[in-house]
Amino acid sequence: MSEKNQEHRDSSGFQKEEKKEEEEKDASHWQFAGLGMEFGIIVIGSVYLGNYLDGKFHSSPFGLLGACLLGFSYGIYYIIYRTTLKKK
Repeated sequence: MSEKNQEHRDSSGFQKEEKKEEEEKDASHWQFAGLGMEFGIIVIGSVYLGNYLDGKFHSSPFGLLGACLLGFSYGIYYIIYRTTLKKK
């Protein structure tokens, strides 16, 4: 084997993956701003849904509180999911 091929092999004899010249870019500030907007839309949408359910079923304030709790919880989950998503 030539020296060139040996440089890319580890001690077990398997060929190492070569790193691409282009490094993955870090998330930009605009992507995080977009996450904040998406979180706000989720929470505001849940408020409107809760108001609608309260009016439909005459269950004030439980529909609003339940929908807000679910919307906020899902918004936090969505932010955590998007920020920890591994890029391929």
